[in-house]
Amino acid sequence: MEERRISVADFTFSVTGDSYLYFIDRSGAFTGFMTDREADFHVRSCLDEAAVLASPSYMGRTVCYEISFEGIDCSYGKAGDDIYFDMLSPDKTSVLVLLWKPGASEVRSTDGKYSPSMVRFGLWMAFNMLCIKRKCAAIHSSVNVCNGVAAMFLGESGTGKSTHTRLLRERYPEMFLLNDDSPFVRIHDDGRVFVYGSPWSGKTPCYRQESYPLKGMVRLSQAPYNRITRLAPLQAIGALLPSAPPAFNYVDETSDLVCDFVSDAVSSAALWHLECLPDTAAAELTYNTVFRDVR
Repeated sequence: MEERRISVADFTFSVTGDSYLYFIDRSGAFTGFMTDREADFHVRSCLDEAAVLASPSYMGRTVCYEISFEGIDCSYGKAGDDIYFDMLSPDKTSVLVLLWKPGASEVRSTDGKYSPSMVRFGLWMAFNMLCIKRKCAAIHSSVNVCNGVAAMFLGESGTGKSTHTRLLRERYPEMFLLNDDSPFVRIHDDGRVFVYGSPWSGKTPCYRQESYPLKGMVRLSQAPYNRITRLAPLQAIGALLPSAPPAFNYVDETSDLVCDFVSDAVSSAALWHLECLPDTAAAELTYNTVFRDVR
């Protein structure tokens, strides 16, 4: 069966299925991530959509988390012994379903004609399912790199992550953007934490196949002043957890894995809370706090 092998966070994901391959080949985001290395994980389009939708396990599924975007309704939960994730197309004519046995090295997917938005999100979700047990996950953030180390900027959409990282790059030209939405963070066996560029970067097309040690993390919130505070470990866990794949928090098997991942991440890298204005003074405060010893 035809496949594409995608390298993300130094893992190799084998992907099959016409909709997936069509999207990978034409999106441009995956070009720098193609590899011929042996696969660590598999996303297999091997399921008949109608058969899955009519199966007793799927019909009796437990819905634990729901979200909608671009007219696509998504849900996540348990279907028999599997964790499932599904996406209903805006015209209600097709459902992309992912099935994964926790800890397994493959995600099974229905095989159908799905929209680019469904395929993009389906691949993102499948990759996260597969690598979370290896202490690796996408973190919703914008990432700047300076002199060989990375800092991640966290926050809900609209809080100014992209604006703040842009102000930093304008003020300090030695900085560059690694990813503006969904970098992957991996905790290696020796405890080191690295940030990896990925084929998902939101509205800013920045698809770098590069990785850097994580220097620190900054959670942003808007304020009429500039102030930065280092968070204690429990506060740091609470600040990072919302930026990990949110669905994972609603099923016990993945909740435990993501909590372990987040706890290890904040044990290895500091996390600050930045209350700020969208101005150069806030960028200077961040630089002097986070990057001051990496010249």
